[in-house]
Amino acid sequence: MKKSLVSMGLVTTLVGTLLAGCSTDKGSETTTSSPKASASASASAKPDDKTPIKVTWFVADESYKKTWDPVNNLLDKMITEDTGISIEFTSGNNDKLSALIASGDIPDMITVDKTAPQRGVLEKSGLVSPLDELIIKYEPTFNVPKSMQDWFRNPDGHFYGYANYFWAKENVKPGDTLYSNQGLYARKDIMDQLGIKPEDFSTKEGLVTALRKVKDSKTKYNGFDVTPAYFESWVISSFFGAPREDEQGNLVDRERTPESLEAYQFLNRLYREGLMPEDSQTLNQAQLTEKVNNGAVFALSNKVIKRDALYAKDPNAIFVAVGPVRGEKGKQPVVDPVAASGWTLTMVSSKAKHQDRIIKLMKYLSAEEMNLVVTYGPKGIAWDYDANGKVKLSDEFIKARSEDANKAKLKYGNGSLNWLISYMPVQRTLPVNGVLETEGTKANIYFGKYTYDALAFENISPIGGSEEAGINAKREEVRVKTRAKMILAKSPEDVEKFYKEGIDQEEKLGSQKLYDYQNKKFQEAKKALGVQFVWPANIKK
Repeated sequence: MKKSLVSMGLVTTLVGTLLAGCSTDKGSETTTSSPKASASASASAKPDDKTPIKVTWFVADESYKKTWDPVNNLLDKMITEDTGISIEFTSGNNDKLSALIASGDIPDMITVDKTAPQRGVLEKSGLVSPLDELIIKYEPTFNVPKSMQDWFRNPDGHFYGYANYFWAKENVKPGDTLYSNQGLYARKDIMDQLGIKPEDFSTKEGLVTALRKVKDSKTKYNGFDVTPAYFESWVISSFFGAPREDEQGNLVDRERTPESLEAYQFLNRLYREGLMPEDSQTLNQAQLTEKVNNGAVFALSNKVIKRDALYAKDPNAIFVAVGPVRGEKGKQPVVDPVAASGWTLTMVSSKAKHQDRIIKLMKYLSAEEMNLVVTYGPKGIAWDYDANGKVKLSDEFIKARSEDANKAKLKYGNGSLNWLISYMPVQRTLPVNGVLETEGTKANIYFGKYTYDALAFENISPIGGSEEAGINAKREEVRVKTRAKMILAKSPEDVEKFYKEGIDQEEKLGSQKLYDYQNKKFQEAKKALGVQFVWPANIKK
């Protein structure tokens, strides 16, 4: 599959077609400003009422930690000065969110994964207000993309949340590209030290040999033993070519494919040979991030793990794209792109005292230039535009980040408030300086050639509160436990045994009913898109 990055021109057409076919209510169209009008809107987006108030905001992501500090944090200071609002953030997992819902008393704002069952429960419960109604009532100039409204429109005709990282078809420009958060990355300094090359990671044996070199060399970094690898099973199975659609066009549960079993057997081999640790199944993202930034990890497959603190301490300790590893059959790797329909939804409590101010805050935070501000920090301090309209990071910011990335983040607020961000303005203006940023762009391009259009798969999760959603939640619990048992198994035979036991448990939960629901949604999406097949191998035929 020698193909370029997923074309946003194609995605634009597909999103438009799918929304036209799937929307239950066209609603009142909210227009999108022209570029000149958008710039003007960004400049005048500061809310008029700046009376000091506090807004509470729960984020259903236990790794997210932010304390509002308008005295020392320049982003927080800017937001509070522009809006009069201070934010009290709390966070936790979906269980904590469920407890809040059960109490009937939720914070003023809620951010939840778009696929979480709690989203559907919130929308049905009356605990959150329809966002379209709040906009009409308090801020009619808040231009939420029509495609976003339609994609998340509830059967009752309303939409309830604003999605971050949503690729709105109205806003797509030539050159906009969907990348992937899946990949294979390794420390270049250690590779150079041990004579390891990027292509060594392209086969299972080559990858194992590379990891053994790290283990056998007893490499240490700043007093920490360097762990050879932290890999996710779903990324490895994608590299092995696990399909998501069969030759007849039916949905495939790739967790139940030969390629996935091969991935589990491979990861189990890494564990048994001491190349991947037991805590690979227990560390959360924050813990793994800490380990990476301590310099204690050689290779990983999770692109979203931030490595800026490590680079700040040692500019040579940069992660570069390698591989990708292929399976026994040598199938073409196929990795998921970032979701065109976004990641999370931010909602407003129906009991929030200051709904009017919250809607204005959401408009302010989602303004075009604010996407850059929340990414890098305040304009004119952390960055500015160069003559070509690209971001140029300030010497002050680069110096502060190189000295202590965590301390710099506390000062500038960069990357600490992405819950209403659109990535398109960020991508169009990527920095011309900063090694972390330029290496990130290289990695996007490197793995981008293995992506595909995944839009038809993005709307198959059952709505929270339904029988299928209950089955899905219980199945995921089984999978988390089974995944750990397989990877930490004592033998290859045990891996296959646990794999089969997992399938039996899922069948008892009613997995067939869940599959039938998801396949029906998948077929409806393809029909709306006007395509018979979406999997690359099927399209070729």
